[in-house]
Amino acid sequence: MRVTLRVALASALLLGGMLAPALAEDGITPLDDGIIELDDGIIELEGVIEPLAQTDAEAGTTAITLSTDILFTTGSAEISEAAAAKIVELVQDVPEGAAVSIDGHTDTVPYQRGNQVLSEERAEAVAAQIRTARPDLELTVTGHGDSEPLVEESPGGEDDPDARAQNRRVEIRYDG
Repeated sequence: MRVTLRVALASALLLGGMLAPALAEDGITPLDDGIIELDDGIIELEGVIEPLAQTDAEAGTTAITLSTDILFTTGSAEISEAAAAKIVELVQDVPEGAAVSIDGHTDTVPYQRGNQVLSEERAEAVAAQIRTARPDLELTVTGHGDSEPLVEESPGGEDDPDARAQNRRVEIRYDG
């Protein structure tokens, strides 16, 4: 239906605005010439698109939390070029020569080579991008596996995929 509707709309526009007959073929009745009802299946994007990073500054320390769901595919430590560019952008304001800790975290879902290994590889992948862009920074890289969750993944015994997603992260911390 959507493909047919798109073809009908494109045809109507190309044929000089004869929209009503094209829509009628798909069983859609215009409210007025050129006005049709919106599809109920369209969703608001606000709140659906997650940011790559969240930055918090507290007591003189800045923490940048990177969502690994956006940075990495499942079970991978490879960063896309777009994500690498964003990481470089995020560390531009770090004071020159600052000590920076990079901490990788996973959820509790078992990984074939171990969550500890995956968290270390992901933290190191982020560190590699930072090293290239900011060789002046002193980096400490640590993987924590699933040992430091932000939230409980199974409250009341029910698995919560959103909670697991919050626990999969790489944190960049520095003073300043």
